[in-house]
Amino acid sequence: MCFKGMKIITKKRLSLAGIFAFVIILCSACSPALSIQANGTDGASISFKTGSSPVLEKTFKSMMQSVSGTETDSGASIFNKETITTMMETAGLLNVITTAPDTGSILTKGNAAAISQGSLAKAGILTRTANSLSLALGPKQFQALYAMLDEESQAYFDLMMIPSLNEDTMTIPQYNDLLSSVYGQKFADEITTGTLSVQLSSPDGKKKAEFVTTLGEILTLSEEKNWTVRW
Repeated sequence: MCFKGMKIITKKRLSLAGIFAFVIILCSACSPALSIQANGTDGASISFKTGSSPVLEKTFKSMMQSVSGTETDSGASIFNKETITTMMETAGLLNVITTAPDTGSILTKGNAAAISQGSLAKAGILTRTANSLSLALGPKQFQALYAMLDEESQAYFDLMMIPSLNEDTMTIPQYNDLLSSVYGQKFADEITTGTLSVQLSSPDGKKKAEFVTTLGEILTLSEEKNWTVRW
């Protein structure tokens, strides 16, 4: 994870897989929402809305400083429309639009032309067939995401001590206790109880698969979970 407009990340190796991971981990407080709608023969429209709380911003800025050794602007937002747009475009998305619906959130969307050739497919996270769209999360996927990131980005993941990434069998309360011991109870609660909403849709939008889960559950997965929409 990178902050201060995420400018450091944009200078390094970046992938759509990395962006997906940032959404999961970065902004749990404002209930991140990810929407993926199939289009064309192998494409999809991808959008997400996310935000952050003062507690998360303060802790994440501290992480940035400890990893990069650079001072951060305590008054600056960790979100920046221009650099988030650049991130999405660098990841291969086309026609990217980023807006700020309110002062505490960012909404960005774009089109992926070829899912089967992208980073998410290689990581086993997002797959597309002629009549289905599937999303999978678990230890294998987290490890694949991690391997795609540059060393600095990996360092932020290391600081999060994610059980699913490290193949540690840990309950949500145990992970909460671990985070609390290092970053404080408020931070731990926001990470483990924050919710992730995902919607998968058919090309015409008539068929949908939706689920809402806590980030605590996602980050402590010991086995792969799958969600699929078929049409």
